[in-house]
Amino acid sequence: MIDNLFVFDFDDTLAKTIAHIGVARILPQGDDDPLFPMWLKNNDLHHEFERRGSEGIFYYLPSEEFATYQKIAASDELGDTKDIFDFAETAGVDPETTQAHNGIVKILKQAESHPNSKVIIVTARGGDSMETPFGNIEATNREDIAEFLASIGAAIEGSSIFPVGSSDPQHKANVVKQYIERLNPENVYFYDDNELNLAAIHELCHEYQDVTNIFAIKVTNGKQSPAIPCD
Repeated sequence: MIDNLFVFDFDDTLAKTIAHIGVARILPQGDDDPLFPMWLKNNDLHHEFERRGSEGIFYYLPSEEFATYQKIAASDELGDTKDIFDFAETAGVDPETTQAHNGIVKILKQAESHPNSKVIIVTARGGDSMETPFGNIEATNREDIAEFLASIGAAIEGSSIFPVGSSDPQHKANVVKQYIERLNPENVYFYDDNELNLAAIHELCHEYQDVTNIFAIKVTNGKQSPAIPCD
């Protein structure tokens, strides 16, 4: 048993990164949805460029706008259309354009110094290789994140960095579940900018309410909001 498990997202939580995620919306017969650009505009989502692939036209959103897109799409009635994604730009972390969110990094460093505690990074970025609409590419996120954090004085080893390779919030929740069951922490502190990820972690309250205290903490522009405890 440990006292605390600290879980941090990377993009837009520990650091501000420059990466775009492509989204294509496809009709049941396989054609592009001609209304998708208008859907993006009506929801105040602004793509920065577009690219045609064999599966359709991809509209590329900055990572923070993609998080907003996820929230809107999850609650919208999309009918028989299907959204597909291109995460190629998230295959690695560019140290030249990545800026630390110093307030959250300070919390991470404090968490490292806590006795009988564990700190892990859980990111939606891909692990060793990534399948994209434009072909398979190698991913270096685990190594890149470890090197970036080391450069700013945070000694998180690669074995504590988990690129789950999916924007599905349940994948992050599954990593947290594994650590709860393995280490039986008294408290879990989960830091993320994405409300869907925070909601998925908060759902673990029902499963582990007699085992651990779970706190979901939203990060916006490098600032933390008050922790949301289990009900």
